[in-house]
Order: sequence, then C-alpha cells, then structure tokens
Amino acid sequence: MPAFAINAIDRAGIRRFLREESPNEAILRVHLRAKSLWPVRIRELPTDRKLSRLVLLTPEFIGLLHQLELQLRAGVNADSALGQLAADAPPGAMRLMLEKIHGEVAQGTPIHVACRFFEKQFPPHLAAVVAAGEASAQLPEAIRALAAHLSANAELRRTARRALIYPVVVLIATTALVGFLLGGVVPQFAEIFASLHLALPAVTVALIAASELVRHGWPVILALLGGAGAIAGAVARSPRVRYARDVALLHLPVLGEVVRHLATARFAAHCRLLHEAGIPLLEALRTGAELTGNAVMARQLLSARERVAVGQPLYAALPKKHAFPGFIVPALKSGETTGQLGAALRHIEDYAASRARERLATALALLEPALLATLTGIVGLIALSFFLPLFSLLGGVNAR
Repeated sequence: MPAFAINAIDRAGIRRFLREESPNEAILRVHLRAKSLWPVRIRELPTDRKLSRLVLLTPEFIGLLHQLELQLRAGVNADSALGQLAADAPPGAMRLMLEKIHGEVAQGTPIHVACRFFEKQFPPHLAAVVAAGEASAQLPEAIRALAAHLSANAELRRTARRALIYPVVVLIATTALVGFLLGGVVPQFAEIFASLHLALPAVTVALIAASELVRHGWPVILALLGGAGAIAGAVARSPRVRYARDVALLHLPVLGEVVRHLATARFAAHCRLLHEAGIPLLEALRTGAELTGNAVMARQLLSARERVAVGQPLYAALPKKHAFPGFIVPALKSGETTGQLGAALRHIEDYAASRARERLATALALLEPALLATLTGIVGLIALSFFLPLFSLLGGVNAR
C-alpha cells in the first residue's frame, strides 16, 4: 500500500506532519477529514525498493503457503493467520514479508493488493490467483493450488539442473586439464625439442604456439572472452535474436524435444492455474504464453489467443504447423468439448513434464559418451603432438 507524507492543519490551527498509508490519495483525504485534519500538502513517498524485492527460497515459500492454507481451512481469519505466521517466523526475509503483508491486511487492504508489494515473490499471475480466491471466497483452495503449482515448477527446474551437472563438471575438468597441459607440460617438451633441433610436425608446432599464447596472453584471452560474453548477453536480449535462438533450439536433435516439452509443461501449468482460479481464458492464455520461456511457442499462443477472442476453440486456433507436441491438440479438443479444460491442461502438464524427463535421460545417455570421446580426443591429440617428434628422433637414431 502506498505511503504518504502529510502536511495538515488540525482543528486548533496547529500544523501537523504525518505519515500514513492508504490505497490512494482520495481515500486518504476522506480519512483525514474524518479526523478533523485539513490537508495542506500530500506527497506520496517512494517505495522501499529493497524491501519490495525480497524473495524467499521456493521450499520456504511453498511451506509458508501450506501453513497459511491450513490456518484458513481451520477457520482462522486471514488477519490473525498472517499475524501468527509473522510472529512464528524466524528473523529474516520471511518475517519482514509477513509483517508487511499483515500490517496492510489489518488496515483493510485485500491480501492480493498487499502481496503485490513484493513484486519478485508475487508476480502478476500469482497475485491474480490470490485475487480470484478472495473474490470467490475460495482463498484456501486458491493457495493450495498455488503451492501445488510452485512445487511442480520447482521439480521441473530441479530436473533441468540435474541434467546439466554432468556436462558442466566434464567441461570444467577438460578445460582445467587442457590449461595444465598447455601451461605446464607443453613448455617442458618445447625446450627439449628446441635443444635437439628437431624438425617438428605441423601439429606439434601448432600446439607449442597455443601454449605460448596461453602462457603469455591469458589476460587478453580472458578479456576477450568476457567482452564476447557481455556482447552475446546484450544481443540475446533482442526479441529478434531471441526468436532466432529459440527456432534453432527447437530443431536440435533430442535437446529440441526437451525444450519443446518443457515449454509445453510450463504453458499448461500456468494456464491451468489461472483458468481454475476463475481468471478469463484470454488472460490465462496471454500469461501462459509469456511464461513458456520459448519465443516461438509464445508467438503461436498469442496468435491463437486472437482467434479464441473471436469465438474459435483453442485447439482449432493453434497454427497448423505449431511447435507444440502432437498430443496437445487432441487433449485440448477433448477438454473443450466436454467442458473439462482444466483437467485437459493438467493432463498436458503432467504428460509433457514426464516426456521432458524421459528426453533428458536420453540426452544424457548420448551426451556422456560424446563428452568422453571429446576429452579422449583432446588428450590424445596433445599426446600425439608430443610423441611424433620423438618417433622421428628414434627413427633417425635407428637409421644410423
């Protein structure tokens, strides 16, 4: 709730300076008049950005939602439930967040309005679910659905992170090994070859040149890599570049299917959550499209939304050559024709998530031997560069 600095005159003609919170300035003026205060100047205070950006860890937030749901189902009103949770919370972000929300709810602010202050923790689609629960007097059910939704999303993220652990570890180990060989081992062999005045093969000459570059030019290499990363990050924020990147991702073998199913699961999860909370389908589709994480599929959903707005069912509104998995159209058609769209979206969410996990397992099964072969090839090439001059030297000795 916004806070205002007030310069007012009371009934005795004494100037008073106050600070109060109110939904807006008009309501605040009415409140001041009721207290026999004549406002001279009212100024809205800037929001505490540091406080508004507080974010809880996902497990903590899910646990908090479950506790709030249990108290509401037990018949405790929201004001008392939030106050009790704030009192029991450990010092830190959770207590600060609960105290802020409780303070505003105690003054009559709707819960979803108080939650919107924490813009990182309660983005618009989550706050909309809370608002729908309050409007329909189904707040415990809305909070329970929100907790289940966040749990499913967290599981998807954990699956993706676990899949990245092995290739990242192998990449770091390979980089460290190559750096050690180029920086410490190759120079020793280079000195030996130089003392013997051998005619070196091209691969050995290239390896020694790379070693010299790494040893003496590593600050420049790091600066170039940092600059390239910054440029790539800036370019990647361009909608056109992001769209081209997502097109390429969808066409990758195996990994493209993982991206496709993960985006489908995210869309179905967010759209179902909003639809079941009573949010209009058009709004649910817009939010679901924004949260897919893939620009190609988001554009197709927004295009379908325009057709749904003029009366077409969603399953028929999708483009003919859409990027979603093939099972999405039959599932949507079944749900829309039977009036069970929420159940259909849940089925799509669960099935797409399971298929994404299967595809990730397949990708890892293919990636492990590929990474090992790459590592073996790099080490083998470096070893061959060492041994070729030695073989040449031994051959010359035997010929004599």
